[in-house]
Amino acid sequence: MGELAQRLAAEADERTRDWWNRYLKGTTEFRGVPMAGIRKIAHALWHEHDLAQWPRARRVDLALTFLAQRYAEEKLAGILVLAERLLPELRAEDISILAKPFERGHIDDWSTCDWYCVKVLARLLGRVDDRHAAAEEIAAWRHADNLWQRRAAAVSFVELASRGAREDPWLPDLVLEVCAANARDPARFSQTSVGWVLRELSKAEPERVASFVEQHQRLLSREARYMATERLDPNVRRRFNPSGARR
Repeated sequence: MGELAQRLAAEADERTRDWWNRYLKGTTEFRGVPMAGIRKIAHALWHEHDLAQWPRARRVDLALTFLAQRYAEEKLAGILVLAERLLPELRAEDISILAKPFERGHIDDWSTCDWYCVKVLARLLGRVDDRHAAAEEIAAWRHADNLWQRRAAAVSFVELASRGAREDPWLPDLVLEVCAANARDPARFSQTSVGWVLRELSKAEPERVASFVEQHQRLLSREARYMATERLDPNVRRRFNPSGARR
């Protein structure tokens, strides 16, 4: 862990750090290392320490230890190890382990949450054999106490949602169940999780998305409605967003 921190600190750039701090408005701390630099360091450590020979459970635990660190770059290193080194070995039964960073408070900002969802959880859902069981387990996070875990219950489906029911007939119903739960929370990052996944679902299921927004429009923020209807027919979109504003 100390070696990762030392290498990242050596690559830190003040301008990069300041840019990310302005962009994320202080929601997490940055050293100032771009993604390419984080990836290079993480992969170098993997090879230099022959981590491929470690037991799988120990490698997963190492990635989660990275996610437990203070700076965004260490967290991203953990995400990259999971996504680019361990993903082929991860299974549906590992989802309870992958929930730990939320349960322990190690993912507590939208940037880390979304990287984790898109790079790890969404890709895991796309490749596991028992996708329905895995999807049900992640969807159950909509009932979690932690905002970021509830957000992940939706954002983890952004890739699958665009397929609609074509490959998984159960998928639209499950995604809409998650959206209904998250829509009840007025917090911005719960609302935008709904808007994001509905926007993707609307590629395949536009009528179902329009119906959902109509039924839940009193719960949805203006920003969430705008996101959810962004790819719908313009006449439908205007019905839910008469001012055209996002917020």
